[in-house]
Amino acid sequence: MKGKDIKKATVLLLSSTLALSTAACSKDKRETETSTATSATASASSERLQPVTLKFLFLQGKPVEMDKVLAEFEKRTKDTLNTKLDIEFASSELTLKLGLKMAAGEEVDLSFDYLGIGTLYQNIAKGYYQPVEKYFNNDAYPGLTKAFPPELIEANKVNGHLYSIPMTEAWKIPNVIYYRKDLREKYGLQPIKTMEEFQVFMDKVKEQNPELVPLAVRNIRGFADGEMFANEEVQKNIRTNPYFISGTGVNFSVVLSDDGKKVLGAVTLGDPASDYANLPAPYNKPDYLYQYLDKYVQWNKYLEKDVLAQKSPGALFDSGKASASEWDVRAMAGVKKTIQQAIPGADIEYFVYNTKVAKLQPQALGTNYIPYNHAVVPVTAKNVDRTMKVLDWIFSSQENNDLFTWGIEGEHWTKIGDNGYSRSNDQAKKYSFPWYELSMNSMYERTNADTDPYAKKVLQFVKTNNAYYTLPLARFVFDATPVKTEIAKVTPKLGEYMPLFVTGSDPNWRDTATKMNKELRALGLDKIRAELVKQVQAYLDKGGK
Repeated sequence: MKGKDIKKATVLLLSSTLALSTAACSKDKRETETSTATSATASASSERLQPVTLKFLFLQGKPVEMDKVLAEFEKRTKDTLNTKLDIEFASSELTLKLGLKMAAGEEVDLSFDYLGIGTLYQNIAKGYYQPVEKYFNNDAYPGLTKAFPPELIEANKVNGHLYSIPMTEAWKIPNVIYYRKDLREKYGLQPIKTMEEFQVFMDKVKEQNPELVPLAVRNIRGFADGEMFANEEVQKNIRTNPYFISGTGVNFSVVLSDDGKKVLGAVTLGDPASDYANLPAPYNKPDYLYQYLDKYVQWNKYLEKDVLAQKSPGALFDSGKASASEWDVRAMAGVKKTIQQAIPGADIEYFVYNTKVAKLQPQALGTNYIPYNHAVVPVTAKNVDRTMKVLDWIFSSQENNDLFTWGIEGEHWTKIGDNGYSRSNDQAKKYSFPWYELSMNSMYERTNADTDPYAKKVLQFVKTNNAYYTLPLARFVFDATPVKTEIAKVTPKLGEYMPLFVTGSDPNWRDTATKMNKELRALGLDKIRAELVKQVQAYLDKGGK
């Protein structure tokens, strides 16, 4: 599909599904055969399906009343799907646990994967997942056909096959900084709109409330996975931070010729200056691509001293031990309620730190039209048809989707209008499901009724095609198969270093990056680089953009 066709596809997709997600996150808590009840009437067979128990493996932790929701699902579908769900929650160890299960040939009927550091494409290259394209645009699965337009399915294929089911809400949900309004007022400051104003607030916290951590961030996420302080220029002939090509194990900045027909180079953190020398300005200077790391070092003074061990910055902020934290704008109402109830007299405000998004400026964000989160069917699945019937049921109606996303209406949440919801803290504690792993879809999205007007504007903005520009190499997907061994070697080594860089914990990051780069080269970095350049050039030679 050509670039202009992708843009057209996006318009079709947005109009047909209301909108189109971004980093794995919770809804209002952070870190948080034919089928279906609807389609069964159209089945050519009235014969009841044989009982089956499907085994799902998900990230996050098990909601307290997950069993109650599963019992309700079984009740609603006993005469159609006749299926039980055995859901295992692997917390943060999902990638490791999935790999162990695949190696042992253990049954997993559905799991979760994401773009992240490229695990989705790496796992596809390892042969972990089986293709599922035949279940889409298929009259026997009307729910999937309704919720997943052909354009979305085509955009997410790898080598002509669909190995993952894209969980979509918008191409990007903007991140914001939440900060304590009561402290801002105490310091006599005006509402914060920019990072410069926010830094003044940070200095006031250090001066007047030294017992607080000024800014809470996660050890491996750091400053929003490279989004804070990122260059906001439109990427025309380069793919770089924060829009690196996924699946390579190491993030490369890929530079193209002005006409977009030739790869001029692929460089990464720690490469010697000579590797940049032949690239066109301004990419011939490493500091142009990595200057944000200097900013991280400057801002490290606002982070907690043991930030490298911090896995739950949201909890640090929610408990009143930090004055600010970063997460997506969708969480606004939930964060506000949590702070108000947990800390007497406290309140929060927020600002969108991407200046273009804050102004609702057209083409504020780049996209390749591939969402961050995906459901996958491992090769050890024993009941693929039934698994897809369950998904078909989930995506066949708002009511079905709500059951998994929000729980039992009246017990776990309250419907507000056509597309709104509310729920108490007690309800959220009983059931807070990682919907981005199973039920996320723009067609069935609900918004917290307490979300403020500006946040609603931002959320509506990013669900329009006007908010995006098409990234170079938008349809390119790296095939990790030829270098999967090298990727398996460099990935853990990179993981040893990255927390230092992303949290600004190493003032001498340039020297450390050089050291890391040499170690990565000994593990196969240059072979991965050469394969990436080769594949990108082949993609361009075939008319890709």
